[in-house]
Amino acid sequence: MAATPHVPREANDMRRLGAVLLDGLLALTAALIAMRATERADLPGMQVFYATAGACFGLSFLNHVVLTRIGGASIGKFAVRTRVVRETDASRPRLPRLFRRWLGGYLFVLVWIIAAFFDMAEGPEDFCGIRLVRFRDLRAAEAGSTPGR
Repeated sequence: MAATPHVPREANDMRRLGAVLLDGLLALTAALIAMRATERADLPGMQVFYATAGACFGLSFLNHVVLTRIGGASIGKFAVRTRVVRETDASRPRLPRLFRRWLGGYLFVLVWIIAAFFDMAEGPEDFCGIRLVRFRDLRAAEAGSTPGR
């Protein structure tokens, strides 16, 4: 029978806030660059809007879903030395779960209101079964679960 894996505790709120701010700034920078480029091209207003939104959401998707699947963290999470893991076994989440988490981030207010209405203590992080942990704690947990170390 396999031993239950040790899942590190959640990273503190300051690390989470730092990652959110950096990732948000990155997406907004992409939107600003797209907006400036499309305005200089003298495109109609709706095309400017589509290009701006596409750059913002596209980069956000690549950062939060694709990069997190490949590297275990978004750029902001790398910067604050945290990683994203599954709550059950501390493994790297797969694309469908990461996509739900990314979409849930945009729907955070709606999810929070529903959770409050039904008196649920769980927030959007728990909604997808993903936990943000410190990189150091994750490495320590992995080293402790490996036989012979």
